[in-house]
Amino acid sequence: MQQILMTIVLLVTLTGCAQPHVEQPKVNANYLIIEDSQAWAVLVEDGKRVEEHGVVVDAIKLASSDAPVAASYVIDTPNCGKVQWLVERQDAADGVTTRMTLHDNKQLSASGCVIGDGLTRIWTVLDYSS
Repeated sequence: MQQILMTIVLLVTLTGCAQPHVEQPKVNANYLIIEDSQAWAVLVEDGKRVEEHGVVVDAIKLASSDAPVAASYVIDTPNCGKVQWLVERQDAADGVTTRMTLHDNKQLSASGCVIGDGLTRIWTVLDYSS
């Protein structure tokens, strides 16, 4: 009798500990990583990371705060061809903000090009060049 009672108490206790599965948020982000002459376009969607490696063809940084474009990066990739990102300045009520956008070329829709999936998303540049 005592074993049955202990089994019931243990079963009730363990049942109370069971919690429903809570869906965890997934990471979504786009990064352009520049390191000297090398570049990586990294897309993270639903926690899955894909990247496109390339070579920096051109990187221009404008110091003037009056210019509408703060920087331009052009990389050449095997699957996507030459791709350009612009860091654009925009005046806002609370000050000047920057926004990095990817500019389309005809090769971004190619099947092997992973960068094309990030056309409508905001990008973050991480420039580690010296």
